[in-house]
Amino acid sequence: MLTLAGIPMYGVNQHADNVIQLDGQFFQDWYSISDSKSDVRERPSRDGAFGIDRDYRTALPLTANGRVRGAGWASQLASLRAALGAGQQVTATVNDELGVSNRKVSIRRFTPSPNPGVSILEFEVIMVATDPLMYGATQTASTGVPTAGTGQPWPQVWPAPWGTPGNSGRVTAVNSGSQPTPLTLTVAGGLDAGVELVEITTGSRLLLNRPIPVGSNAVFDASIGRVYLDTPTNDISGFLARREWDGFQVPKFGQSTVQFNPLGTQTGTPTLTLSWAPAN
Repeated sequence: MLTLAGIPMYGVNQHADNVIQLDGQFFQDWYSISDSKSDVRERPSRDGAFGIDRDYRTALPLTANGRVRGAGWASQLASLRAALGAGQQVTATVNDELGVSNRKVSIRRFTPSPNPGVSILEFEVIMVATDPLMYGATQTASTGVPTAGTGQPWPQVWPAPWGTPGNSGRVTAVNSGSQPTPLTLTVAGGLDAGVELVEITTGSRLLLNRPIPVGSNAVFDASIGRVYLDTPTNDISGFLARREWDGFQVPKFGQSTVQFNPLGTQTGTPTLTLSWAPAN
């Protein structure tokens, strides 16, 4: 099943009126790998061509041809026009035997072909996924600030009190996908001098020299290389003293561990939350 901008569309034949039925073209497009845009240069005086360091992919075109029958065709047409004509990218979600996968798509054209006489609406939606990868359901993992354990008392007593463990301040994201995927790191205040985030495997650092008030969140988005406070319009990237964004990608079939280093005085319950989606 495809859900496009919140509107369900079915790939399996629906023996009912007023539901949208898709043909197989869309699902063929959905699981395709887009064209390579890396040039192939033929060797002028030998067989074959020069090697390619990497195949970079184009955006992925998608076509959805659908139909709906029944008295509700007009309301379905109105809903499609409203959802697809907003002028912004919309979310396309496929839920099938392979699981749930998502893409952000640009609506390039919507062409309806209504036939009121027989209560049938047919339509074509031309879309482009600017990011050719598809992403699974968003996953999260969180940790608090680093704390020391209590250890054991001395002189030793019996029965021996083993103390309580501390918190390392580390949190791990695991990517089950076949492609690297970027992290989103959300730090909840309060921290009066900012925060340092360190990716353990690569040693990459993000250092924010700015207070994060109690009740506010500093969101580090590695997909676009920006940090903002609470809302994307409140960009605070100018307060970054270190911005090694490339290291905050979870490798394919791998994991990424991030160290949470709060700076200055802490108030409230500061936390670090990682968000990511497996990429394929």
